[in-house]
Amino acid sequence: MSTSVDNEGRPPRLTAAESRARILSAARAAFTRAGYDAVGVREIAALASVDPAMVPRLFGSKEALFTTIADKAFGLEPAFEGPIEGMGRRVAHHLMGPIERRDPDDFDEFAFLLRSVGSPTAAPILSAAMHTTFIEPLSQRMSGPAAEARAALATAYVMGFAVLRAGLGSPSIEAADQDMIIERLGDAIQACLTP
Repeated sequence: MSTSVDNEGRPPRLTAAESRARILSAARAAFTRAGYDAVGVREIAALASVDPAMVPRLFGSKEALFTTIADKAFGLEPAFEGPIEGMGRRVAHHLMGPIERRDPDDFDEFAFLLRSVGSPTAAPILSAAMHTTFIEPLSQRMSGPAAEARAALATAYVMGFAVLRAGLGSPSIEAADQDMIIERLGDAIQACLTP
């Protein structure tokens, strides 16, 4: 299928792959900015410059589109690489690093999660994606009993701290001794990682 402009000056016709890529990009930006419940299929289609019928045709539904994005949104960051021993402090050091401020139209996994976690439709999707792409891979690197539960607990420390510091902005955290925060948070996370 050609994507060149035809003789009548109409815009080029997009392939299914091109439409899919545009829809995914527009949906990532929209869900990051406003959350699952506040974004409709027509808005996503308008942002993608495609016919609204293309969204269900290519993805099945808004829920399926959100799931496609969520399934690729989370993963272990470099701070989680390396041996389990000492990982708590590495992660805490990472969490105390500079807070990145992104362009509102860029995809931001943290904003994507926070803006949709209150949705009864989106929350189970986010939970499944977080478990499949973050908690389970972390638990597979751990030893001892209840590894998956301990990985989930470590993730709760990470997410809670990230919400308090980066999401809400905590003057108490920012004013505290950075080394003390890294030591105590790192030790709490490490207690979850080690049997």
